[in-house]
Amino acid sequence: MLATWYYELKRRNPLLAKAGAIGFVIAIGLFILSFFNQHELLGVSIWNKPIKFFISVSIYFWTMGWLMENLNQPKKVSRISLFMFLLLTWELVIITFQAMRGVQSHYNISSYFDSALFQLMGIMIFLNSVVAAWVLFLFTKVKTLPKGYLMGIQIGLIIFLIAGFEGFFMAGRLGHTIGAPDGQEGIFFLGWAKAYGDLRIFHFLGLHSIQVLSFIGWYFFKNQPEKITVVGLIYFLLSSATLWLALEGKGLFSLIK
Repeated sequence: MLATWYYELKRRNPLLAKAGAIGFVIAIGLFILSFFNQHELLGVSIWNKPIKFFISVSIYFWTMGWLMENLNQPKKVSRISLFMFLLLTWELVIITFQAMRGVQSHYNISSYFDSALFQLMGIMIFLNSVVAAWVLFLFTKVKTLPKGYLMGIQIGLIIFLIAGFEGFFMAGRLGHTIGAPDGQEGIFFLGWAKAYGDLRIFHFLGLHSIQVLSFIGWYFFKNQPEKITVVGLIYFLLSSATLWLALEGKGLFSLIK
């Protein structure tokens, strides 16, 4: 079934389909490498961040490659796909390069070189957000999709853009943990701080709202735009609650104490 889905994705968007597949393969390769190279940074493997980003970006490539077929504008989609691929691939290269050096990729201004790479990543992410906003605009012109599914895509993209903006807030304060320095004990693999506020939680939930809400829109509320709008609002409010907790300096585990 997965193979059938992938062949359809490849038909819809060959570039993003292949880019996502390669990203997953690299993530697996880095995971295996982490057993042989056990250097750590801020208490976790230096390969942890590249693995997470390769997985996340690959999911994004596959999601956008699948959804943009519905725009019915092959020339624009081809251009947008190339922009996404180039922008996010450069970010992945920088993150992996800095991991190889054993230094932070994000919030690292310890030298002119590191600062330049950090700022370059910020530019790439900003430009990708502009491209995502372009995709959102194009989806507002689509009339051929079921209204509930279309609404799920649109709300997902809106939340994605909001969460992306929050990333610049983290960059501005040169850290994601509130109440303590970065590098505190965190949830397995994800790394979110257990005892302190962590701005990455909302960032993660928001960026992946595209997958969640388009999936729910298609399978449960395909022709019910009002209901998927309510679901989208609830999703945003619950995600925002993690941001409020983070700003209060509280971790997710504070909810169950």
